[in-house]
Amino acid sequence: MIQSRDRDGRGLMTANRILKPIRATPESLKGYGWLIGEPEGKARDKIDFYGKEVQVLQPADFHGNGDLCLNLVTFSKRSLIVKWMEYHTKHTQTFVPLKGHPFLMVLGKPTRRRSDGTLEMTKPDLPDPETVTAFEFDGSGGIVMDIGVWHEVPFPVEPRTNFVCICTNETNANLEQQGADGECIGGDLDKKNILKNFGYTFEIATKD
Repeated sequence: MIQSRDRDGRGLMTANRILKPIRATPESLKGYGWLIGEPEGKARDKIDFYGKEVQVLQPADFHGNGDLCLNLVTFSKRSLIVKWMEYHTKHTQTFVPLKGHPFLMVLGKPTRRRSDGTLEMTKPDLPDPETVTAFEFDGSGGIVMDIGVWHEVPFPVEPRTNFVCICTNETNANLEQQGADGECIGGDLDKKNILKNFGYTFEIATKD
């Protein structure tokens, strides 16, 4: 990561960690989640009402609980500064852009993953800066994030992009209870203020 100089909200100079985006592919997203777009994955061959005209695939280890819901979220273009990062403990949150609009997303690998795939929830936690990575999605697909993956919400490339977001009602409720510093924690959410906890922020590098 490259460092640049920037001012925080108090007028002090801080060193941003600059993230050069890499292309989101099934390979580059390993450890973070799954790219969904082009048909690939486990086929449900026994769903065969329409023959070869309809194919059903399961491209990700998508799971949750009975509280899953569908949000339609609109993101307007904003500064490429990562102010907060969060993760979820009960569902594989999913973002799919509409109209094929490209977007950027900053992800960090889970920091509480046990060997059996469950999360250790008994101590405070923060992202590991060494795994925080910016990914560039071309708009042909979306992402299913694995349980516990740290993330900032998508950065649209177009002035305004609508996303289908699959999450839980509990996450929505947790987000409505944010504190004054932007942090909140609940049964399906841990959201941290990056500048407060690290003394710097992450910034996505712009193209030359």
